[in-house]
Amino acid sequence: MLKPNDTSRNHNSEPTIGTTVLKPMRFEDILDTTFSLYRKHFSLFLGLVAFSLLSELALHFLVNFSEFFSHYSLLKLLGIAIVLIAITFFIIGIGGIAIGSGATYLGENITIHSVLQRTMDRFWQLLGCFLIWLLGVTVLTVTVIGIPFAIYFAVRWGLFLGTIMFEKPVISIALGRSSELVKGMWWRVFGMLLAIFLLTTMVHAIIEISIGFILIATNLMSEVDFIDILEWGLFGEPFEGVTPFFYAISIVIHLAVYAISFPIWIIGITLLYFNQRIRIEGFDIEMQSQQPNTIESDLG
Repeated sequence: MLKPNDTSRNHNSEPTIGTTVLKPMRFEDILDTTFSLYRKHFSLFLGLVAFSLLSELALHFLVNFSEFFSHYSLLKLLGIAIVLIAITFFIIGIGGIAIGSGATYLGENITIHSVLQRTMDRFWQLLGCFLIWLLGVTVLTVTVIGIPFAIYFAVRWGLFLGTIMFEKPVISIALGRSSELVKGMWWRVFGMLLAIFLLTTMVHAIIEISIGFILIATNLMSEVDFIDILEWGLFGEPFEGVTPFFYAISIVIHLAVYAISFPIWIIGITLLYFNQRIRIEGFDIEMQSQQPNTIESDLG
């Protein structure tokens, strides 16, 4: 059985005095800490989200040229290769942002290089956990009757990112650890995950819609109207009837806004993971006992 104190530190990054006193957080505290970490370490998260950005770009390329890839066997293989590359970059991206979030929250001095080293050490475990989570939720969602179960297990296993990256268990134990951290607090965790997701979506939509309105006001995208912009920002609907040039511009804008908004989601989930450990397992007390001088400095 994995013990609560199995959170590990990388030997390449020594812990320093933390900028945050570890304590149970309310939802507003999690949001405040999320944006605080994001603002203070913006360049770090921007460098890490580049991997997820490459994944998103690869999928856009595959979708836009899907007919092209379906004609020849060799091109079908190329399409499969693009999917595999997209998944790889996505896993590195979310794992890296999670490591960066946890490390900065705990007050470690880290670099993109050290974060990527730690991420690659857990790549296959994270990939396995992600695929099991995705497969389980997808299969349950296929039928209407399974949707409530899909939501239940999506939340119950929803903290696997933290358990796999910071506690280093095998895949089955990682999902079990997530269940332990959610047990008895499912509705609370569900509400926080939903709120973080909606906040991230709103940030993305507001920025994207605002840019779209500016483009319309300056007549740079005269082919689209306000409804098109709203559908683009809220639901990701591609523009129809526009020139390839303006379509390319819309993709570039979407990717740029994605790079800004996506880290908020992963940072929020990571902080929620630590918050559950603090509430259930006294992780804050454990850290105090391990680093008395650090905590003393924080409180002083």
